[in-house]
Amino acid sequence: MKLTALRLHNVRRFADRGVAVENIGDGVNVLCAVNEFGKSTSFDALHALFFQPHTGTPGAVQALKPYSGGSPLIEADIETTQGRFRLTKQFHSGRRANVVDLGSGRLVAQADEAEEFISRLALVDKGYP
Repeated sequence: MKLTALRLHNVRRFADRGVAVENIGDGVNVLCAVNEFGKSTSFDALHALFFQPHTGTPGAVQALKPYSGGSPLIEADIETTQGRFRLTKQFHSGRRANVVDLGSGRLVAQADEAEEFISRLALVDKGYP
């Protein structure tokens, strides 16, 4: 699996606005900025996308919520041997999880099925069938 883009909206310091890291290429990519610019926030959000259910509110998800409120929205574009997909999760109010095939624009999975799809991606990447 290869991450090609990451988008955040209403995540910690990005309240009421978004940030995007697009066109992540092959090889080594470096995310570099001064302190308090959102590097750790980006990694924490990516971790929540893959490992936290959209229906839950554990500490890791609570920590993503901005002080001013709002529902964290995390979106990542990935490439796998099965194709290119957009993974989306929104936490707190408006909870949702979606997987869209970027080649066709077709909704592949939503809610619990999307959670299972994303979980399988994480397992396959670790070498499990």
